[in-house]
Amino acid sequence: MDAPLPNFPLPVIEREPEFKTLLDARIAQMRGLLQTAGLDWDTWMLRSDPINNFCRHAAYGDLLYVTSLNDTFRATLIDFGQGADLIAQASDWELTPAEGEAIDDLRRRLRERKKGQGGFTDNWYKRYAFAADPLRVADVGVTGDAMGGVKVSILSTEGDGVASPELLDLVNVALNKPNVLGDNDHVEVVPAVIRVVNVEADIWLLPEAPSDELQKAEDRLRSEFAAARRLGWDFTADFVIAALRTTGVRRIVMISPSADDYTRAEPNEAVALGTVKLNFKGRAY
Repeated sequence: MDAPLPNFPLPVIEREPEFKTLLDARIAQMRGLLQTAGLDWDTWMLRSDPINNFCRHAAYGDLLYVTSLNDTFRATLIDFGQGADLIAQASDWELTPAEGEAIDDLRRRLRERKKGQGGFTDNWYKRYAFAADPLRVADVGVTGDAMGGVKVSILSTEGDGVASPELLDLVNVALNKPNVLGDNDHVEVVPAVIRVVNVEADIWLLPEAPSDELQKAEDRLRSEFAAARRLGWDFTADFVIAALRTTGVRRIVMISPSADDYTRAEPNEAVALGTVKLNFKGRAY
């Protein structure tokens, strides 16, 4: 699983102007045309004026055109393409969605396919490991040595992430095919090391928060964790606090992990979320 993009502005081909800027330009254009024809348009500022409404319609069309242009451009980018647009990108690289595969998982496979074109590199083996079972391979870690040994760690989407023997055998067969395995490489497929972390925090709610707010906070934490987890991803208290801060949560005090603590994960390790204990401490503004 790849790290999510930072919160950068959306990429554009043409910057989307404000509607007022487009309307002012259309009105100035129309006033010039009418003046050239010898007509004095002195009601241009009235919303009830028919020509003013025509200019508004034209300006709105200008805005829709720029928006459509930018949407079309973003659809060609892996990180922003959705639905049929991303599937079309994947088809150019001979990838098709597996039955039940989420669009973000297809995006991950497409990214690895592109990165794995250069021969027997880490990304090369990642590409074929992901392709071995798109639904069950959550992430792949590859390390090598000078003697041609290649260790491939598999994080599974099932359970707490420990890959089953069946899945390991499936990936091993895929990586040892003659057209995949490097001439001097020796591939070993192993399950990723799983480090279970438990979460406990004291929570204060706002007076108007519903009674199930703590459950909503826990559900959001588990959802955010599932989306962010990957091999080598460090688990921090800051992540927990950000995920638990729903609209009804007033204050959070971390107990485990403590506010300045974190769980470090090596490239072949992944964190699994264990128990989540949220202690209700009252309500306050």
